[in-house]
Amino acid sequence: MTDTNPTYRRLTKQLTGTRKTLTQACVDAGVDIEDVDDYLLEQWCKECSHCGIWGTDHKTDLDDFPVCRICFGLVGR
Repeated sequence: MTDTNPTYRRLTKQLTGTRKTLTQACVDAGVDIEDVDDYLLEQWCKECSHCGIWGTDHKTDLDDFPVCRICFGLVGR
């Protein structure tokens, strides 16, 4: 089994603070999208369900959706 952490580290770096699609981040990071597991990626970073910004410190709203700090402050829980 190969160590997948470098792959997810690179993807997290490409996605954080952007509204990139996963496909675009994979192209930019040189990662084959077929090698990306959505569940594992969510352990590293999540996409805000309100504005689409990727980040590593999202909170969850009452419906258990990830929300960035800005949107959380604007819409609350």
